[in-house]
Amino acid sequence: MAMNRAPIVAISGHPGSGKTSLTKALQDRLGVPALHYDEYETITASPPARIRDWIERGSDYNEIALEPLVREMVRLAESTPRPKCVLLDTLLGRAHGATGELIDTLIWVDTPPDIALARKISEAAARANAAPDEAPAFVNWLESYLAHYTGFIAGTYTEQRDRVRPAADIILDGRASVNKLADDAVLAIQQRQDRFAQAGDPKRIPIEAQGRLMLSLIESLNCPFGLERSAKLGDSDINEDRFLAIVHKDSLGRDAKAGLRQIARKLSLPEDMLDMLCQHLGEAEIVHFGYEGGKVGLYKIYVEFSGRVRRGLAKGAKVATELVHIAVKWRPEEPGSARVSRYLWPAEARGVEAIGQRLVGLRSNSGFFPSVDAAFEMIEVARHHCPEDRIFFMEVQEDGSPRHSFDINFYSAGIQVASVEDAVRRLASAYDIEADKLDRWLSRIAGEPLGHLSGGLGRNGRDFATLYFGASARKGAERG
Repeated sequence: MAMNRAPIVAISGHPGSGKTSLTKALQDRLGVPALHYDEYETITASPPARIRDWIERGSDYNEIALEPLVREMVRLAESTPRPKCVLLDTLLGRAHGATGELIDTLIWVDTPPDIALARKISEAAARANAAPDEAPAFVNWLESYLAHYTGFIAGTYTEQRDRVRPAADIILDGRASVNKLADDAVLAIQQRQDRFAQAGDPKRIPIEAQGRLMLSLIESLNCPFGLERSAKLGDSDINEDRFLAIVHKDSLGRDAKAGLRQIARKLSLPEDMLDMLCQHLGEAEIVHFGYEGGKVGLYKIYVEFSGRVRRGLAKGAKVATELVHIAVKWRPEEPGSARVSRYLWPAEARGVEAIGQRLVGLRSNSGFFPSVDAAFEMIEVARHHCPEDRIFFMEVQEDGSPRHSFDINFYSAGIQVASVEDAVRRLASAYDIEADKLDRWLSRIAGEPLGHLSGGLGRNGRDFATLYFGASARKGAERG
C-alpha cells in the first residue's frame, strides 16, 4: 500500500459486468472520488478495421494512451485532505502498465460473458424505450454490435479475463445485486487494509543482495514488469527469498538479444547458455528473470513461448506436446553449475482427469510425494472456479539432474491462498515445518491470489514444493 498517497482501488470486469454500478455504489458509501476509464480512452472510437489490426498484433494494452488518466489518478490520490481511497473503474486492471502500477487493490467483478452481454443490450434497450425516437438508432447499433461481437469482441472478453482477472486481489460474484457487491467489496477492502497494517505487504518481503542485483537490472529497463513472489517449502523451512520478474521481450530494447546479453552477462551466465537462450528469443514473447536465495543463491532466466499456448488452447485438446519455457538456472559464483530446464505442456494432460493421471505417474516410484498430494487438493478447489482447460499443467525436465517435476498454474481460478490453506498446512506438516513459522507466513499471504504450485522430484532427488502467489505490476522506480 502506498504510504504517501491515498490507496487506489480499481474495479474491473467485462463490459456489462456491473463494475460501473459497483464503482458508483462504493463512491456513495465511502464518500470518495472516482475515475472512469471510459471517459479517457479513445481506442473504441477507432474504425473496426483498426481495432481488428490492433487485436491481430496482440492487443497490447500499453498502446492505449491514458496519460491524462494517470495524471488525474496521481492528483486525486495526493490531494489535500487525503481521501480514504480513489476508485478507478477500468477494463484493464493491472494489465495496463501506466495505470496498473498505481493500483493498490484490484477488484474483479466476475460476471459470465453471456450475462454481461445481456445486461449491456438490456441497458441500451431501456434507453431506447425511454426515448422512442432513438429506437431506429438502437436497432442499427444492436445489429452492428452483435455482428462485431461474434467477429472479434467475444475474443477480447476472453483476452481481458486471461490478462486482468489473475492479478485481482478480490474476486466478487457479478451475478449478485449491486448492494450485495458493495457490501462484500467494502468488507474485503477493509480486511485487506487491516492485514497490511498488521503484517506488511507480502510483496515487500526483503530481497537479499544477490536477488536485488538482478531486480535492479530489470528496474533499470524503466518499463512496467510483473513481479511474482514465491516460497519453497522443505527441510523444515520456508524460503521466501525468491521472486520472478516478468518482462515483455520488447522491453529489452530494440535489439532484444543485445538487451538480454547485457543483463545476463552482469549475472555471470555462461556464454554458451546465453547463446542458446538468444537462439530461442525470436519466437518468444516473454522473458522471466528469477532468483532463489537461501543456502545457495540461484539465478534463473526463462524464455516463454506463450503464442504456442494460445494456439494450443484454440485448437482444443487434441494437440501435440508443446515446449512452453526453456530456462537456464545457475549459481553466479559457479557458472559451470548452469543447467537447462524444459517446461512441457503435455498433449495428454489437458483437463483435470488427465492432469491427475500425469501426477499419479510422477509419484509411481515413491510413496512420499506430499507435493503431489497437495496438487490434487488444490486442483479440486480450483476446478469449481474456472473451466478445466484453464488449470494449466506443465512437466519439467532438467539436463544433467534427476529432476522430474510439475508446475500447475491456478491464476485463472481467481482464488486466494486462503482457499487452499488446508492443503498447504498438510504439506508443511509433511516437511516438518514448525506451526508458528507456518502461521506467520500464511498470515501475510492468505489474501493473495493463488498463482501456481511447483513440485515433484527435485535436482537433489527429493520431493519439493514451491507456492507462487500475487503477481503484480511494477515499474523501475519501485523497489521491493
